[in-house]
Amino acid sequence: MKRGWSIPARRAFTLMELLVVIAIIAILASLLLPVLTRARQHARRVVCLNNLRQFVVADSIYAHDFGELPAPNPFVPSTLSVARLTAMAAELRLSVPSGPAGVWPKRAEQPKWINCPMAADSGLAEGVVLGGGLYTGYAYYGGVEQGSMVTNGFASVVNPGQAADARNTRRGVLWTDVLDEFATSDARRFEFFHVRRRARYPDFRFHADELDGIHRAWSDGSVEWVPGRRFTLTGPTSPDCRLQHLLGNFYF
Repeated sequence: MKRGWSIPARRAFTLMELLVVIAIIAILASLLLPVLTRARQHARRVVCLNNLRQFVVADSIYAHDFGELPAPNPFVPSTLSVARLTAMAAELRLSVPSGPAGVWPKRAEQPKWINCPMAADSGLAEGVVLGGGLYTGYAYYGGVEQGSMVTNGFASVVNPGQAADARNTRRGVLWTDVLDEFATSDARRFEFFHVRRRARYPDFRFHADELDGIHRAWSDGSVEWVPGRRFTLTGPTSPDCRLQHLLGNFYF
């Protein structure tokens, strides 16, 4: 008589063991999440710096060809016209959408070199702005002290020597991330993208101590990250150049 094969019984996990495993996974995830967030932020900053470097290269080519830097935007420094972006694209051999700004796709669908990656991720400040320009998250300061906004009295510049002059004869700041300050009834309102995620306000409303920092691209091609703790946002003795105009204050 043949003996049958017996199948050994499988031991299942107990509820307690499952809970322990889930708890360990949760602890590991909580430890890794900040690391992954920092890595993602760093990657965006690398893209942002690369964008600003390309902007400086485009303006350097323009200055070489025409003897001066492109004129500042006649409306607000935080907008770029389609014509300006198209000219930069030709100099850099990159692409831009066709047609006027009003028919361009949303920021997230535009070429990555045009916008600050933090701005593209925010989903805020989309579309066409004053003067038919595009809000890219970057501000241009080349020759700003000689621009129409300043010469016509709509704006004034504190420490203008820090900005690149129109003929690019000295080292000066040419591009930065946008840092707008607007006065409101409840608090100073900073319009910015490089901010700590635990900001006290959900939509473009931050205090100075919540800013992580800002990028500056100089006319000689160097680019830097300035930590937020180094900002001095008030007073004419501020070491940072300050442009104050009818729509708000721009700092770098």
